[in-house]
Amino acid sequence: MNDKTIQTGLEAILREAMTLARQAPPSRADFKAAQDYVTDVDLAVDAFLAEKLSALTPDTPVLSEERAVEETGELDGYWIVDPIDGTMNLMCRIPFVGISVALVDTKGPRIAAVASVADGVIYSAARGQGAFRDGVKLDLSQTKPSELIVLSTGLLDDLVAGHADSYAAMRKIGKIRNLGAQALNLCFVAGGGLAAVASVEARVWDEAAGGLIVREAGGIWTAASDHANWRSPSQMMTIRKQRSLAAHPQVAVVAANSLKPVLG
Repeated sequence: MNDKTIQTGLEAILREAMTLARQAPPSRADFKAAQDYVTDVDLAVDAFLAEKLSALTPDTPVLSEERAVEETGELDGYWIVDPIDGTMNLMCRIPFVGISVALVDTKGPRIAAVASVADGVIYSAARGQGAFRDGVKLDLSQTKPSELIVLSTGLLDDLVAGHADSYAAMRKIGKIRNLGAQALNLCFVAGGGLAAVASVEARVWDEAAGGLIVREAGGIWTAASDHANWRSPSQMMTIRKQRSLAAHPQVAVVAANSLKPVLG
C-alpha cells in the first residue's frame, strides 16, 4: 500500500474518531500523575484507533500513550497514537482538543494526521510530500511569522527558576499562549498561526505527527527524538522529555538560541 492510500485511509479513520470523541463528555477520569489524567473518552478513542489502524496496515503494531509498550525489540515501522491530545482541556470543556496519529519507520515520522475535534479540521502530511490542512497545502515560505508563541508549563517553570534572559528574548518574538494540546500547537505553527512552540516535558506521542506536519510545511522541528533510535519503540516511548522546538523558519534560529539554556 502506498503512502497516499495510507494517508487517505488515516484521515477517514480520524473523522470517525472525532465523532466518537464528541459523543459525550468524560464520565470518568483516572489519575496518572500530577495534573495528568486518562478518561473513558481517551480509552474509547484509543481502542477504536487500535482496531482501525490494525485493519488499515495489518501486521503494523499500534502503540499508544494509554497502553504499555508491548514491543520490546526493533521494528521497521509502527503507529504512535495520542487518542486525546489535551485531556485536561476535554475535562474542563475547553474546545482545544486533538487526536494525533503518526506512522513511523526507521527514519522517524513517515505519515501523520492530527484532528482538531472541536472544528473537524484535519492536518496531515507524508514525508517528502508536503503538509495539508483539509486538503489545502501549507507553505510557511509564503507567510510571515505571527506574533504569538506557545511555551509549555514545564518550560515556563524552568525559565522562572533562573533564565530571565531567555524569557525576555522569547517575548521579543511574540506574546505567550499555552493552549494545552501539543499536537495542535505544532499544527498551528505549520499553519502560520503561531511563530514558535517550545516544550520541555512533551512526549513523543504528543509530537511525532505534528512535528512531521511542521517540517513538511517548511518549518523547523527539533526534539530529543531526533537523536533516539526510531527502530526501538520501547526507547522512543520512554523518552521523558522531548525538549522540543517548532518554529517558523524566519524565527527558528533566534528561538533556538534564546532557549538553549533550557532546551540544550
